[in-house]
Amino acid sequence: MVSWIQAFFPDLLLKLFLLVVFMAKDSADLQSVEVVFRKKLKKLQKFRGRGTELISVYIPEGTDRGTVMGQLTEEISQSSNIKSPSTRKNVQGALRKIINFLKQIDFKIPQNGLVVFAGNISENEGRTDIRLFTIHPVKELRTKLYWCDSNFHLEPLLEMSKPSSVYGLITIDKSEATIATLIGKRYEVLGHFTSGYSGKFKAGGQSAARFERLREEAEQEFYKRISEKANKAFLPFEEKLKGIIVGGPGMTKTFFLDKGLIDHRLKGKILGSLDTSYTDESGIRELVQKSGEILKETDLMKEKALMEKFLTELAKDGLATYGEKEVMKALELGQVDKLIVSEAIEWTVFKLQDSNTGEIKYEVDKDGSFSAGRQGSLEVVEELEFLDYMIEKAAQTSAKVEVVSVDTPEGEQFFKGFGGLGAMLRYKI
Repeated sequence: MVSWIQAFFPDLLLKLFLLVVFMAKDSADLQSVEVVFRKKLKKLQKFRGRGTELISVYIPEGTDRGTVMGQLTEEISQSSNIKSPSTRKNVQGALRKIINFLKQIDFKIPQNGLVVFAGNISENEGRTDIRLFTIHPVKELRTKLYWCDSNFHLEPLLEMSKPSSVYGLITIDKSEATIATLIGKRYEVLGHFTSGYSGKFKAGGQSAARFERLREEAEQEFYKRISEKANKAFLPFEEKLKGIIVGGPGMTKTFFLDKGLIDHRLKGKILGSLDTSYTDESGIRELVQKSGEILKETDLMKEKALMEKFLTELAKDGLATYGEKEVMKALELGQVDKLIVSEAIEWTVFKLQDSNTGEIKYEVDKDGSFSAGRQGSLEVVEELEFLDYMIEKAAQTSAKVEVVSVDTPEGEQFFKGFGGLGAMLRYKI
């Protein structure tokens, strides 16, 4: 293909064309990388050390190798001053594990940098379980850091994990309203509120006008209260808020918007209003389902479209397959165009190195039964999420990766009915 392009494009245009192609693939896989990133952070947050035994090393791209390795070696020497024999042993073991890992990867630091965590994570006193984990930051790492504490230092990475896009959702009628956010593929209800009036009054003569006035005042007060709640919920997201959708039965949602009580900074972000049968959490769910066109560029709708295409191909025995054995075989043969993995798969993959031959192999642990200690001549050099491992496998044949949640009916069906592992194929044998 490149030779054909060269016939029609000057060198500069060719470079630009190839850059766009590679950037498009990187963009397609970015969502998968972000899922792995958040999942690892959640896992690392749970670990606690006995004393200051957990080590975090932040290495930006371009960091001098000698400086890092020298500091780690110096820390081994300094740790000999630790009074507790068990803590001293665990800290030194973790430091050596980090040094061995950096040697094994030949200090090749990814473009956004690398963060290495190691330490004794055993919950049982007197037992040692020194493990090593790595994280590839989803944004450029600017922090160079060595940190030893009773927990892993995650603050700079947690800042990166904050959502880049949010949608606001409101359902409202005369008796109740619900406010929620849609972040990625998940909606979260922030509050459910009732108006405290029924909207129906029985009175005659002059009393009817008085009750009507009271009803209008109560309605106005309800709209004002919901607007204040919405302002408080959505304004903190600032430029990350991509839009607001309002739903509900009848004309109440229109009356609500016409009152103009929403903060002026949010008014321009109202994307539309849709009819829904309910205004509680069921209404929020219905609003999301009916907002397909408005939300077509969100991860949620892209996931629904992917699952529909996958199920269609399976139904006609077309370019799709599922199951661990079938998918792994298709990857080995280069058949996979798009690898589909459920984020609900909790398997762990251990990267092992043979101390005699230097050979690298991987062990998939599905039930936690694999011992992370030394296996004869095999030593664990890194612990991976299954998703991380599959992204590496897919990259070997330039297959794209899609991570599917279990927050949609389609995603839940994919995990429970198909084992959470599938693929769209380039061809069939």
